Amino acid sequence: MLNRLILLQVLIAGGLSLVFLLPKSPPLQPSAVSLELPNVMILSGWTAGPKIDPSEKELKALAKDTNFSRRVYRRTPGMDAPEGSREELQASIVLSGKDLNNSVHRPERCLPAQGLNLISSTEIPVKLKGGQQITLTRLLCTGNHPGTNTTYTHLNYYWFVGHDSVKNTHYGRTVKDMRDRLMEGYDQRWAYITISSNLVSVPMKDEDGQDYFTARLSEEETDRNVAEFVAELAPEIIDLKAVKSWQ
Repeated sequence: MLNRLILLQVLIAGGLSLVFLLPKSPPLQPSAVSLELPNVMILSGWTAGPKIDPSEKELKALAKDTNFSRRVYRRTPGMDAPEGSREELQASIVLSGKDLNNSVHRPERCLPAQGLNLISSTEIPVKLKGGQQITLTRLLCTGNHPGTNTTYTHLNYYWFVGHDSVKNTHYGRTVKDMRDRLMEGYDQRWAYITISSNLVSVPMKDEDGQDYFTARLSEEETDRNVAEFVAELAPEIIDLKAVKSWQ
């Protein structure tokens, strides 16, 4: 009987000691991005509206520790634009939580779920003043405006910011994430940043109740606007010193 008790104690002690040999969850490193979208883009003349809360549908679809930041930016268009119209862009940041798969979704999957038809995907390089270059993935979509039932073009530009790198594709981000887990021993939060614009002129109201029309720009004009906007925005929200890889 005594021998059995001794054997049992040895087995229990051995089992408990194995707990310390089990692999621990890797530490979660922060993304090199800030959620604070600026109020004004001084050089390019864009002014932000109030912060926009995520929709109920987004909250249900994404993990509870996902963080959001979203604002609409407007500015007065050129001399040839109709009176009372404004150029408009929407900027969004989605910052993943611990469960990356349920925090950051591939845009090519999200946009069709929102009723948009994906037509093509291309890339646009954007030069920053410090010499860095961000590559944006540009998604060309079409949709129907719910208020006027007008078919319009939607342009969506996105990129990802991790702990020390910037990627412009879901697969590039995934490969980098897996490599850092295996080689560096850590998980990381990823920020998914999008700039979007609807190429349609529709009546709108701003936060002060003033009526205006969105300026209907061409794809080329929108590309230039977004490149200019991102060149000014990126240094405001990304810790440039923390980023080691821009591709």
